[in-house]
This record gives sequence, structure tokens and C-alpha cells, in this order.
Amino acid sequence: MSALIKDLELSLRQGFIDKNIPHLGNFKPRLLVNNKDKNEYVLTSLIEELETCETFFFSVAFITESGLAMFKSHLLDLKEKGIKGRIITSNYLNFNKPKIFHELLKLTNVEVRIADVKGFHSKGYIFKHIEHYSLIVGSSNLTQDALKANHEWNIQLTSHENGEIVDHFNNQFEEMWEMSYPLNQEWIGAYEKIYVPISRNSQVLEIQEIQPLYQVNAMKDALKIKPNKMQQSALAGIASVRDSGQERALIISATGTGKTYLSAFEIRAYQPKRMLFIVHREPRRIYEGNILVIK
Repeated sequence: MSALIKDLELSLRQGFIDKNIPHLGNFKPRLLVNNKDKNEYVLTSLIEELETCETFFFSVAFITESGLAMFKSHLLDLKEKGIKGRIITSNYLNFNKPKIFHELLKLTNVEVRIADVKGFHSKGYIFKHIEHYSLIVGSSNLTQDALKANHEWNIQLTSHENGEIVDHFNNQFEEMWEMSYPLNQEWIGAYEKIYVPISRNSQVLEIQEIQPLYQVNAMKDALKIKPNKMQQSALAGIASVRDSGQERALIISATGTGKTYLSAFEIRAYQPKRMLFIVHREPRRIYEGNILVIK
């Protein structure tokens, strides 16, 4: 029995039969999550696999520019080592912007295809090593939030190259690959002509329920929120300034009194054609405040 197979057997036994088995192998099944406090991220495991693989296959519905940016230097390193990979993605729900397809086309050691099936929503990462495969499958698309911030569940499994599970994954990938369109400039040009951002319909911004962001406050509940006393006074003051013909107003209020909600109430009341909301995201700043510009 080779050392690899023995390690795999002990790792799988510990992962699926008895967690108390004393074993320090590298192939134990793992649940991958994003946990900032423990400095654990799905991204870390993906990069570790990339750095040691012979080739890789990604099947991900959604890709963002920031998500791809986290891999670019690693993909360049693979290119210099002569290692290539394949990615299947999609235009499902018009989530992927045309720009990301242009960026994918720049990866000369990565072949990309667009899935030609309805409802393509897979999230799987396959890494081929010398004698084994690593599989990471679960909820994470190739986006920065999914790989570093969101509450995600992904299982990481390791299989010998002769294993049934990896054979099944490979077959599924190859079947989808054959059913997909090669990514090229012609396809991107056609996609750009029909692409409409999710949040817009005929150039009119719509109120939409974005599931990952509104799990606590659903849109229907948020619209029921009423201004507090500070906000009522500030809204009346803003209306007075506007009625007098002035174009600028400054609201100064203590932390926690509801300036962000105040901004939302003002937008809802005035219903401008355009608005710009600026807020810092860095913690522990001396200055705390929001800037709202309405036109």
C-alpha cells in the first residue's frame, strides 16, 4: 500500500467514521467557512490548492472583477510554470458583467467557456495533483465576498485519481464543457448588446430584494420604518432649506442617532433622479459621518 493511499484511508476514516482517531494526515475532509476572528477563509484553501496543482477546473456561475483579481498573481505564477486550467461560467441572471469576460479572456493559460444550460448555478473547484484530486464544492462563487466575507459552507474532499467520486466530478465537468460556448470577443460583443444590469429595467432604477443583504430587514419591513424625533426635525429642516431655494444643507448629529436612516428617509421623500451616498468603511476613524448628494 502506497503512503498516499494509507494517508487517504486514515484521513477518510477520521473524517467520516471516528473523529477521535489520532492522525495528522493532510487529506481529512474539511468544512470551509469564512471566519475573520480565526483568520480562516475559503480563499486560502483555493490558493493553497492552486499553488501545488498540475491543472485545475472551475465551474462557477458568478465571477466578479474583485474575485478574479485575488487569483491573478497566482494564475500568472502557474503560467510561468506551464500549468493551464479551465473555467466554466455563465451569463445567468446577467450577474456577470461584460468587463469580467474581457478580463477572463486575458488569461492566456486559462480556457473559458460559457455554459449553455438554463439555470446554471454550480460552484465547484477541482484540482488535479500528481496522484490525487482535491475537490471544493459548496456555496461559494468566484467573488470576493463569497471567498472572504460571506457566511458560506463548502466541503473540501480529497480523492485518489482512481476514486469514483472524482471520476463522477470529472465526467460532469467534461459533459458541461462540451455543451458550453468558447469565450471569445465575438461572444462578448453579442453579450454587451443585450446586457442589462440586474438593478435596472428600461433605465429606471427599481426596488429589488437582494437576498444576501436583507435576511434580517426584508424590504417590506424596511419600508415600514418611521423617522425618530431627530430625523423628523432634520427632515423638516432640509425641506425648509430646499423651499428657500438653497441647494446645500449640512446635518450634524451624534453617532448612533440615525444619520444613515435619515438619508434614506430624505431620498424616499424627495425621490431624486440621481443621488450619491458616500460613507467610509474603515473602523476606528476619528471622523464619523455620511455625505449625501442629491440632484
